[in-house]
Amino acid sequence: MVGAFCEVYGETPDKRILEYMLENQDLDFAVSDAAREAGMSRPKAYEVIYDFEKKGYVKKSRVVGKTQLYVLNKKNDVVKLFMKDFKECLKLMLDEREYSGAPVGAVSARNC
Repeated sequence: MVGAFCEVYGETPDKRILEYMLENQDLDFAVSDAAREAGMSRPKAYEVIYDFEKKGYVKKSRVVGKTQLYVLNKKNDVVKLFMKDFKECLKLMLDEREYSGAPVGAVSARNC
């Protein structure tokens, strides 16, 4: 299911991973988890995360067992913009649901 961010900005592997990171911005994540949630292969997810790491969007946080975990780099100016846009996308979807009379409930990017 396409989330609010991808619905607005388009659905590409990079944007699906970015949306996953924005939805879970306070949590460390493994690339395999991001791949599963974004519906893509692990090699493609590793490629995207490597690119994001070079751009400074994510940073390595810790290792658990043999698994490297990453976290969204909230100090990066571009990430700050993504976070702002993500909130606006969620607000837009919530407003559309309220206007249409659809049940609102808890809104997340995956529910929109």
